[in-house]
Amino acid sequence: MKKRVLFLSLALVLILTVLMPSAALAAKPQDFQATGYINYIEDTNVGDNAFPAGNSGRWRVIDREIGGELSGDISGSFILTYKANVELETQAGNLHGILETGEYSFRVNGKIQPLTMEPSPLGFDLPVLTISGHWTHIGKGRGQGNFTARVQFIPDEYGHVVMIVASSFEMDGKW
Repeated sequence: MKKRVLFLSLALVLILTVLMPSAALAAKPQDFQATGYINYIEDTNVGDNAFPAGNSGRWRVIDREIGGELSGDISGSFILTYKANVELETQAGNLHGILETGEYSFRVNGKIQPLTMEPSPLGFDLPVLTISGHWTHIGKGRGQGNFTARVQFIPDEYGHVVMIVASSFEMDGKW
């Protein structure tokens, strides 16, 4: 009797393996791409979400939001809540945060390059920040890839971003 149960169990496993190969194929990662722009940045409240990091010449920014629109494999509005540690003079540093759009959430980690000055749509040079890094899909599903962002802005007297004049945001990878 035990041999018969074992034989039937093995036969059932073999039959299910032959009938269900799509389960193994369903997990294959697909290409992912989204592009868009940034059109919003939360006001900097010195002392609340931005403050000097001692006497180092660096600033810590915590829980600041930027937002914009994406299209491609995900479409719609997004909000990126981030923290950063940047050099005051060049704005270069590290950025970490969570990007949320619709039903998707992504953990982002990036490097902010030293700012450059470039002609603006307003007719005069303004600072540009370039940020590049890595994203990981969190929540339902899996995925990871890279992102790049460029933001041209009007600064306040401390060099903080006050208003975005031009921007781009790109994500690519697999999910």
